[in-house]
Amino acid sequence: MKLATAILFLASSSVKGEATFEPGNFSDGNKIEHPNGGVLYLSNGLKAVAVGHSGEKVVLSDGTESDLPYHENCDGGAAFPTADGGTIYVSNSEIGSYPDELSGGVYALTFDGENQLTGYSQLLKNTAYNCHGGETPWGTWISCEEYRDYGRCWQVDPTGQKEPARTAITGQSMDGTSSGEHYGAWEAFAWDANDNKGYITNDDSPDKDVSSTYPDHVSQPYQGVIVRFSPDETALACLDAENDADKWCALESGTVDYLKITPSESGTGGTFEWVADKAEANPDLYAQTEGAHVENGVFTFSTIRDRFLMQLDLAAGTYTKSAVPFWSEPDNLRILNDVVYLCTDNDDVPGDALWRWDNVGASRMFYESGHSYPAGVDFAADNMIMYVSMYGDATYQITRTDGLSFADEPKSVKYEVDGGIADGKTHEEIADQVNAIKAASAVEEEDVAPAAEEEDAAPAAEPSTPAAAPDAAAPAASGAASNVAAGTLMGIITGTLML
Repeated sequence: MKLATAILFLASSSVKGEATFEPGNFSDGNKIEHPNGGVLYLSNGLKAVAVGHSGEKVVLSDGTESDLPYHENCDGGAAFPTADGGTIYVSNSEIGSYPDELSGGVYALTFDGENQLTGYSQLLKNTAYNCHGGETPWGTWISCEEYRDYGRCWQVDPTGQKEPARTAITGQSMDGTSSGEHYGAWEAFAWDANDNKGYITNDDSPDKDVSSTYPDHVSQPYQGVIVRFSPDETALACLDAENDADKWCALESGTVDYLKITPSESGTGGTFEWVADKAEANPDLYAQTEGAHVENGVFTFSTIRDRFLMQLDLAAGTYTKSAVPFWSEPDNLRILNDVVYLCTDNDDVPGDALWRWDNVGASRMFYESGHSYPAGVDFAADNMIMYVSMYGDATYQITRTDGLSFADEPKSVKYEVDGGIADGKTHEEIADQVNAIKAASAVEEEDVAPAAEEEDAAPAAEPSTPAAAPDAAAPAASGAASNVAAGTLMGIITGTLML
């Protein structure tokens, strides 16, 4: 089936009906194969089409091809609504190096109000290793370079009508003369519309072997700090502009400070403050930060080295800390209706997944074999379409076969990991438990289908009771963080976890 035909099918077949979506249940054998041999195994009630294959021309809905081949190493991304009811999905290209291989950048897929793919173009050029980023309330994409000695964050117009521009959000000047210590391995950006401040995560760690990991950019000392950007009076005045295009200057001048956390005795939370002197920050306690999201005054981010989800109550100055329910690295994330959608990056080891994590437990939306890891997860404005890329391979549109939105309740949720039974487990202990499950499932492989049918017929188990009371120093939390506030770490509870 040609790509254009597949897109037409995706748009026309989404007729609302009885809920069929079952996160974590793979009994239908639902999958989509990529030309390179990679496979996405989708939860029951999901369907997917690839809208761009790296290295190949993009086939538009009218049958024509794009001028450019689809970009390589598609990483962070976001979906922006258009005036005609369509969507522009922007995607970073994490490739290239400074100063001579500036082959990264930002690209855009444009869909009209009927979900017809009408264009593919490059929005940002002459950058390198564009990793993740984030959106602004005035409709721009912030693309961050994960490059120790040269990394900047750029402001990009998804429509391509306005030229991209540097930002000052990590402390750099707009003309590039104030760089040095303000360069960094920048990851994700999130804006707090309540307080008009920006937050930038940093994928750096004190225990990295910098000489081997970054052989061509090692002049800057370890940083790894999360940065808060506060616009000055001139920049804040830009937010009063009538047109969104005139609000760009909100990111052109201001001050930066850095995150310092103080853990409580329980280790599941604590307090935090913002310090002006970077040397006073303690990024070793939140090393290698990745995905970022701000909503309702809570700043959520993931950490790679110790594999935690952290949520900062920006007004209260307190935070909660939650061990992710798997041993692989948590990366890009989105939050929708208090559900955290979290991508894993297991360094090309098969089994990377997009997890759906709510206040009961976690289950996979999909997992992969032969693909690279998922990144750039986001939803269209009406939540009917999920966009996600498989790094190095392709970008997909994923929908529910029942025609309902991802904000609607699923038919059921098969929780592959649950709170309450593994309180205090380390990630290594979780990995050992998963390996035991994998060994057992290999022996029982012939019985998977009958077991799935039997399980579907059985009533859902009641969620386990949290093991401990919330940490007194931690803020009240919703969604996935409530597992931590209840003192529960995650444990494996089902043989369907085939990572």
